[in-house]
Amino acid sequence: MDNSLRMALSRAVLLFTLVIANTVHANDTLVLDELRVPRNSVVSGEIKVPDAGDQVSTSIPVTVFNGADDGPVLALIAGIHGSEYSPILAMQHIVNRLDPATMSGAVIVVHNANLPAFQGRTIYFGPNDLKNLNRSFPGSASGSITERIAHALTEQVIKQADYLMDIHSGDANERLGSSYTAYYAEAGSEELREKSRRMTVAFGLETIVLFAGDLSSPASQIYTSAQAVALGVPAMDVESGELGVVSAKYIDPITDGVISVMRDLEMITGDATPADSPLLITERARVYSDYDGVWHLAPQIEAAQYVHEGTVLGKVTDYHGNHLATVAAPAGGILLIVFGTPPINKGDNIAVIGLVNP
Repeated sequence: MDNSLRMALSRAVLLFTLVIANTVHANDTLVLDELRVPRNSVVSGEIKVPDAGDQVSTSIPVTVFNGADDGPVLALIAGIHGSEYSPILAMQHIVNRLDPATMSGAVIVVHNANLPAFQGRTIYFGPNDLKNLNRSFPGSASGSITERIAHALTEQVIKQADYLMDIHSGDANERLGSSYTAYYAEAGSEELREKSRRMTVAFGLETIVLFAGDLSSPASQIYTSAQAVALGVPAMDVESGELGVVSAKYIDPITDGVISVMRDLEMITGDATPADSPLLITERARVYSDYDGVWHLAPQIEAAQYVHEGTVLGKVTDYHGNHLATVAAPAGGILLIVFGTPPINKGDNIAVIGLVNP
């Protein structure tokens, strides 16, 4: 065989190898920590987050569906904040609605990302290190327990995903009102932004917040979905629920939205139910407390209502009941989130207002 023929044959073999490599089903066997999930199977287990010398360990309960046919990997993360119950309960509903035999691609269901906060019944922060998991990405294998959870999620879940949903509710101290979704509208490539947008619209809720920022700095990547986008994974946020309330009116929009997105991604059969003409919120105004004390929400204020600039949202008193401050809306818009329970600390974000025309 002469050299030219040998080189041609070698190129042909290499091309064939590359074609085969590129057509291998990405989900033939998904591996998360010690879990192995073959094609056309479902496995429940946990991602271990071991002690790193601080005598604190935990785990992350997951269920992984690996479909019979080729398709994307969709990650669903609930429980980043342990007292946001609607997403955690919605994940238990989702696993009863999926069948790997009728699926294309795979779904990684993170039932409860932050067991220490869930078990400790804490809001925002983990009880061991007082850190906010949604401010801790990408985390560290040698950091505190919250940082180790973030590291495990980044390495085992986010980096395996083709699409990601970070699913929240108003925390146990927050009134939310209407459920809404969000995505990073300025970060990543045009293709990534479009995939994030399409997923968000496909979820079906009629209010969508467009997060600003290009996520070019590590400080901007500390949030769950921001870390995903920074790693090139299309992502969206969901907010559905409030005040630790367990109700189908908050749980059902999550389960229905996940199913709609899976249909849009052609992971399961059926028609998606996208938002028809969603309200797009491109700017938000925030109200922070200047005091430690007691928060008194004004009786006429409800989350999701429109408030005008100057509308009194409530007041802050000291622990004896003495008036410290009247809190008013800094701008007109939809009241997306507002504190609904009395404890308040200096620096707390009392309210978030989505700026829209009246």
